[in-house]
Amino acid sequence: MNYIRKIILSTLLIFAEVSFSLTAGNRDANKAWKDVAKEMQIIIEDAYTLYINGNADAGYERVNDAYFGHYEVDGFERNTQSRIGGSRAGNVEVQFSRLKTAIRNGKTDNEVRKEADTLIAMLFEDAEKLDPPEMEWTELAEIIKQEFSEAAEMYLDGHVVTAEPKFRKAYARYYGKSKFQENVIKTLSEQKDKEIVLLYNETKKMLLNREEKPVVAQSLNQLSALISKTADELTRADNRAQWWGTVLASIMILLREGFEAILIVGAIIAYLRKNETEDLNPVYKGSLWGIIASIIMAVILISLTKFGFESGQGQEVIEGITMFVAVAVLFYTSNWMLSKSSSAAWSSYIKGKVQNSIDKNSMFGLAFTCFLAVFREGAEVILFYQAMFAGSSGKPGVLSAVILGIAISIALLVFVYKAIILTGKKLPLKPFFLATSILMFVMVVAFVGGGISEFVDAGWINPRVISGVPTISLLGIYPYAESLIGQGIALLIVILSLILGFIPELKKRLLHTKEC
Repeated sequence: MNYIRKIILSTLLIFAEVSFSLTAGNRDANKAWKDVAKEMQIIIEDAYTLYINGNADAGYERVNDAYFGHYEVDGFERNTQSRIGGSRAGNVEVQFSRLKTAIRNGKTDNEVRKEADTLIAMLFEDAEKLDPPEMEWTELAEIIKQEFSEAAEMYLDGHVVTAEPKFRKAYARYYGKSKFQENVIKTLSEQKDKEIVLLYNETKKMLLNREEKPVVAQSLNQLSALISKTADELTRADNRAQWWGTVLASIMILLREGFEAILIVGAIIAYLRKNETEDLNPVYKGSLWGIIASIIMAVILISLTKFGFESGQGQEVIEGITMFVAVAVLFYTSNWMLSKSSSAAWSSYIKGKVQNSIDKNSMFGLAFTCFLAVFREGAEVILFYQAMFAGSSGKPGVLSAVILGIAISIALLVFVYKAIILTGKKLPLKPFFLATSILMFVMVVAFVGGGISEFVDAGWINPRVISGVPTISLLGIYPYAESLIGQGIALLIVILSLILGFIPELKKRLLHTKEC
């Protein structure tokens, strides 16, 4: 047992080293996200031109070029996921699908144009959020200081008529219209802004009233110093907010992607401990191989993009296939657990085994379930953190924020795992088995939707987009008729399976009631 745990710990350390070694992204570090958005815009515009000229197939492929060649390979998607939100990235993916569907289905030029414009607007909105401000607050304060200094020199030299407009325009342009004032109010306080506005009005009044030159120059210097001080405070506040924002984004990546894996692995281990199974090595090994396979897959995908191959489509296909394999294994495992949910059934099952041990086939199924749960999430986690580490290059404090986020999320996942184990020990046998099997049934339905979505992104399925349906990636819900129908069928099968699982017990109860 200790040997297996040491291997898992060593593998986690390897995972961390691999994540650090993959910090060199494909996107030029000096290229802004707006530039990436512009590149995608050019490709999308080219796709539209091809479409209206009667070459729909070429237009469709050009949209794929924008998605796989830039949105995925350049790290736009992963940065959107980690820094803006998973739901936003999901909505952008859906919009890519909407545009491709409009092209594939031969919609009118105006309809295709509308979908293209919506997608382009979404990409630029996200790019603006991902890019740092074009000018730092301290830089703006320095420009204001220079402008005010020139206005003061004009006034001291007797150019009182030109000094006031220069002062007023500099204030309006660099404080009012540059969002400087807006951010002072939003981030610091209205009182801080009122202090600046009050001194500005007093100084402007002095200039208009032609007051003594030393007094006016002193007031201009005071206002300049106050704005510079405020810029420093605003920069520190922004840095704190960005730092904690990065911590939160880092937490959410591992927490969001690892939560499903922890639920499944934790439930299986709790289940095995519940029936006093001593040999948990197969389950630990399944999780370990899931981590190793995740690292290998992430390295392969990143290596492909470094050599110029568009690995995005292959990644979507692999994730989709993995999800459907997980669906089959989870369905089998949950049914097996459900069949043992009654104390009588479990006792009968145990009598046919040697000292509460699980048969080899069942143990393999549980171990393979753990492998798939970890593997499905692991490679994606590494790719997300690779994007964050790449984005932290040259930015002081960002790397520590990412690492702190990883540490906090690991602690939270450990807490979830311990809670599952503790709850499993205290719960009566039947409710615990029922809860575990139902959890896996929910995962089955979610994975069906997620798997179909991956095939849509890969271009294997041309979806029928349904307006008004939200994107809830955690539950595998996407606005595609195909994924919703697939989930509906999966849900129906799950419900029938639950009904069939309860029929034997209901018959026994009815028979027992009649005998009484």
